[in-house]
Amino acid sequence: MKKKILLIPLALLLAFSLVATGCPAPAPPPAPPPPPPPEVIKLSYGSLYGSTHTFSMADIAWIDKIEADTNGQVRIMPFWGAALISRKESCQELVAGVADIAYIGPGYSAFGYEIDKGVLAFYYGVPGYDARRFLHKAIWNGFPEYPAEFADMKILCTAVSSTYQLLSNKPVRTLEDFQGLRVKAVGSFLDLVNALGGEGIDMPMGDVYTALQKKDIDAALVPYSTIKAFSFHEVAKYMTILDLTGGCRPARAMNLDVWNSLPPDIQQIFDDSIEFFEQEDDKWRDGDDIAGRELGEQEGMEFIGLSAEDLAAVYELLEPVMLEAAAGLDDKGLPGTEIFNEIRRLIEEKAWEA
Repeated sequence: MKKKILLIPLALLLAFSLVATGCPAPAPPPAPPPPPPPEVIKLSYGSLYGSTHTFSMADIAWIDKIEADTNGQVRIMPFWGAALISRKESCQELVAGVADIAYIGPGYSAFGYEIDKGVLAFYYGVPGYDARRFLHKAIWNGFPEYPAEFADMKILCTAVSSTYQLLSNKPVRTLEDFQGLRVKAVGSFLDLVNALGGEGIDMPMGDVYTALQKKDIDAALVPYSTIKAFSFHEVAKYMTILDLTGGCRPARAMNLDVWNSLPPDIQQIFDDSIEFFEQEDDKWRDGDDIAGRELGEQEGMEFIGLSAEDLAAVYELLEPVMLEAAAGLDDKGLPGTEIFNEIRRLIEEKAWEA
C-alpha cells in the first residue's frame, strides 16, 4: 500500500521555520498616508454698503452659512463700503474680476440691463415680498431676454426693491391734494406725479431732508425705512400710503470664471443657499420698513390711506406711464409690452394669493 504524501503550503512551512528559529513574523505594510485636506478656496466679496448696514447683515449670515456648509473649504473675505467695487460700475467690475462676488447695482449702470431697469415699476400695487418674487420668477423664466442680460455672471441672490409711499409736510388725503405738490421722485414715478397734477423733481436722497425743511419740496416718494434712516420724521409729519412697489432684481452675483472654476459639490452648496440668502435679505429689508413706520408712529406722524377709488385712479394714471416705458423697450427690440401685460395679467389672476 502506497503512502500518501502530505503537502504543506509553503507559507505555513515558512511560519513554522520562523517560530522554530525564534524570528518574529514580518510586520504588516504601513497604512497609506491620509489624503491631503482640500485646498481652501478664498473668495473676495465687494459690497456697496457698510458692515453694519442691514443689507450687510444678510450678507454676513450667508457668508457664515457657506463657510459652515463647506466645512471651511470656502472662505469669503468681505470688503465693505464700496472699498472694492463702485456703485455705478459694480456689474462691470464684477465681470472684469475686480471682485469674485459682489453686491451688484444694475440700475446704476450707464449701459445695459435695459429690461431689468425698465420693468422695475411694472409691479405697482403688489406690496407682498412673496408675490413680487413669484412675478419675478415668472418673467425671468418666461422671457429669455431677461436672464440673458446677466449671462456673464452667476446670480446668487435676488432682492425685492423698495415700496414707495408719499412722505409730505402737508396732508394728502385725496387726489385733489396732489395739485401743485412739488414731489421728489425717481424714474417713471416722476411722470406719475406730473399726471396727478404735481411737479416731479429728481434729486439725491441725501438732499431730501434739507429740501423738506426749507419747503423747497412739499413731499417725496420714499420707502418707510427712510423715516428712520434719514430722520424724515423731523421734517414731515404725514405719509400717504400708495404702495408703489418695485419688482425683484438680481442683487448679488459671482464672477462667471470664478464660478466655473469651483468643484461641482461646492457649486451645489452655493445653489442650495440661494433661498436662504433671499429669505435673509427679505427679513432685513422688511425689518427696515417696520422700524421706520414704528418710529414715525412714535413721533406722531399720521399715516393716511386713500380711498379705494382714489388709489385705483392713481394706478390708472400709472398704467399709461408704464406702457410708455414698455414701448421704449419695444423700440430696442425687447419684449417690454409683453412683459408688462404678463405681469399685470398675473397680478389680476392671483389677486393676491402669495
